[in-house]
Formats: sequence, C-alpha cells, structure tokens
Amino acid sequence: MHRWLAGTALALVMAGHAAAHDGPGHTHSIPPWQSASPWPDRVVVTFAGDPARSLAISWRTDASAPGARAQIAPATADARFDLAATSETALTQPLDPARIALADQLFDVPQNVGLETVHYHSVLFEGLQPDTLYAYRVEGAEGRWSEWFQVRTAPLDGPVTFLYLGDAQNGILSHWSRTVRAAYASAPEARFIIHAGDLVNIGSRDYEWAEWFKAVGFIHGMVPAIPVAGNHEYSRVSADPGEQRRALSQLWRPQWRLPEVAELAEDLRETVYDIRYSEDLHVFVLDTMGADLVAQAAWLDAQLTASDARWRVATFHHPVFSSGSDRDDARRRDILLPVLRRHDVDLVLQGHDHTYARGGLNQTPERASAPAGADGIGPMFINSVSGPKQYVWREAGWTDYAALGVELDRRAENTQFYQVIRIDGGRLNYEAWTADGQLYDRFALDKDDSGSKRLIEQVPTTGERRFSNTGPYNGDTD
Repeated sequence: MHRWLAGTALALVMAGHAAAHDGPGHTHSIPPWQSASPWPDRVVVTFAGDPARSLAISWRTDASAPGARAQIAPATADARFDLAATSETALTQPLDPARIALADQLFDVPQNVGLETVHYHSVLFEGLQPDTLYAYRVEGAEGRWSEWFQVRTAPLDGPVTFLYLGDAQNGILSHWSRTVRAAYASAPEARFIIHAGDLVNIGSRDYEWAEWFKAVGFIHGMVPAIPVAGNHEYSRVSADPGEQRRALSQLWRPQWRLPEVAELAEDLRETVYDIRYSEDLHVFVLDTMGADLVAQAAWLDAQLTASDARWRVATFHHPVFSSGSDRDDARRRDILLPVLRRHDVDLVLQGHDHTYARGGLNQTPERASAPAGADGIGPMFINSVSGPKQYVWREAGWTDYAALGVELDRRAENTQFYQVIRIDGGRLNYEAWTADGQLYDRFALDKDDSGSKRLIEQVPTTGERRFSNTGPYNGDTD
C-alpha cells in the first residue's frame, strides 16, 4: 500500500482519454455494499512483515475519515478482553476510483464514473507473539468502529494448513462466493489463502472489487490473504488511440499492504514478494504480467538460494505448462522453469487457464512406489480455477511438454475448485475439492532431511470431469 499521510492531496499531472479494458463495461446502479461510508469496510489481513510477530490490516472509508486508528489485544476468554487493547494510528491514502495513474499521467476509468474519492487505511501491528490469537478492530470516521476480528499469528514451526484458489474473475458474487466460503468451511484452521491471480475481470472497476469483498465477507478479516496479480488486474490505458499500455489497477496497492522488494523496479512493488511463514514454509509470489520477468526470475533465484525452508511454494498467474486451449507461453516457461527446477521448488500454484491440471517433473511409472532418493519427484505444477468461467482443455495435453520431463496426473474441465494444503514436518498433503465438497485430487509428498522427495498418489477413483460428461455450460454469469 502506498503510505501517504492522512489528508495528502493527489497530484493530478495530466488527464488522458478513457481507458480501454479487458471485458465489457457493464452498467449497474451502485449497491449499498459498494458505496463507501464513514464506517469501515473491505477489511483484509495481509502479511507485510514477519508473520509470526506482525499483522497488516487494510480497510476503506469514504473521505469523511481523514485519518483512522486500529486497536489490537490478545484474544482471551474474558468478556472484556478489549480493556487490554492498544491503538495504532493508520496510514491513509486518498484515492479517486475514476482515475488511474501511469507514467505521470492520469487516465479516466469510465466504469467508475460518479464514484466519490475514498480513503484507504492500513496499519502494521508489530511486536506480537508467535502462534497467538489476537483480536483487532478498525476505525472509520468519528469513532465509528468495526466489529472485533480474531486472527492468529504464524507459528515458528509445526503444522500449517493453507488454501489456494485459482481465478475467481467472473460471477464473483453470484458464483465464486460459494467456492471461497466452501473452502473456509472445509478448513477453518487455514492460516492464509493464496489467490493465484485474476481475482476480478476488470481490475480497475470498483464494482467487481466490491463483489469480491462481499463474497469473501468476514473471511479475510480473520484469514490473511496472499494476493497474486494476474492479467485482469492490469488494464489497457491509452493517451493515443494508436498506443496502448498496461497499468496495474489503481485499486491494487491501496487495498492491501504487502511486502516491498527494494531491489526490484518500482512497478513491481507489492506484486512481487516473498513470505517466510514459518521455519518449514516459504512462499514466493511473482507478477507474470509485470515488468522484466528476467529480473523477477533472478530475484527468485537469489531468494531460493538463501532460503533454508523445508518446503518452498511459488505462486504466479500464468502457467509454466498450459492446460487451456491456445494459451501456451514458451517465453515465460523458458525464463522461469530453469529456476524452479534448479531449486526443486515443491509446489508451483497457478491460474489463468480456467481448467484443472496437476503434474510433476521427471515422473516415471515406478516413482510412486520407489523409495525417496536424488532422482525422486521434482516440482509439482498445478493450474486451477475457482470461478465459473471455464475453458476447453488443451487437447494436446501435456504431451507437448514430454521432452521437458513433465507428466500429467489429473485434469478437469467445467468445475470450480479450491485446494487445501497441509504441511507437517516432512509430509505435505494436497487436496483439490469441488465447490460442492467432492474430493477430486489428492497426493502427498514425503521429504527427508537431504531434500529428496517421494510422491504418494492418492487420486480418488472418480472419473475425470470433462465438458462431455458434466452439466450444460453457458459462459454468461450474473
């Protein structure tokens, strides 16, 4: 999040022409859950420091709150736990939703015409205790407080459960809501949720983010988010009809507070970052729509070299091995695959292709029953989708990638998924569930102290879900 002090004016350098966007510019009356008010809304927890000792909280109000506070206390069984609360002054950023800034220019956002300037607020609570339940609340204008939320800091070590969701993107409130809520109901102990890009369809359109936050409800006030920027978080803007550029949504940085990597270009601030969650788990986030993927790969290479975590997870939007029709990207694969393979990243969690696919490198028919060793399983690649927009499977399958040593284990079409991942010492358990609670894919990885892994396939006996054997599909969603 840009950290401007409360009351700072926005510098309007130059107004450009109307932006061109991915997708139609639908018109809606403004629902009450979209409009900002003096009361805090869009409350979300993220990581911007050590997850064991800090928590970042972001929220929104209208412009009647020039500044705000947040309070935090250990969550105890006492009815008046709040008497022990301490306060933190928020950093506040005013934002005009109808403008997007790029290279010292401002461009109109026609989908947000008529929306008033809002204020985004954030705090970073520091000096907390590991693996401890805290309660916090955030302030709007003139003492208007949210409810108290409870969230637990990261453990230093021990078991960790987290959730992973592919693209939400379309039908966010009407259809995606059931998936994210089912995920939380399935694993309420989850410590965070990875959203692997395309959280919305038009990243600059406030209405879609309003749907996203309403669909999530209280969940991200209690379970931290790890958001990944996808292509739909970027918009095409143009001051000249003959020249278009991509700009990250003007809502991205204000609405959550994320780590900033000083050695990368400013354009990648809060879209490329890493989170050392615990002694066992390290998560790395890339921006495959962002600037200079070569520089990102070099940064990832250095971070992986320095990391001594038992389990390393990389997440980004565009798949290394595509499962969607006509969506393969050899350039991105050539840049990223050598790094992922060299460091034997355990999981690579992706979106974009609106199908389900899971497979690992260097697979052989004998591997599942073979003892762990230097020639065991390499990185496991997963593409998934949590929203209702579905694509046709890439019929070439992953056979085109056979020379690279990857083999497909499980695939699906026409299905919304969420994934539950549990780590406990040398064992990683992975499950993919349908939105109605059916287990569709499962495996375990065992890793010894040398880093060698063994794959234990536990795929359910249910057949593959394909357009040919599932229900009728209409691409339109409300």
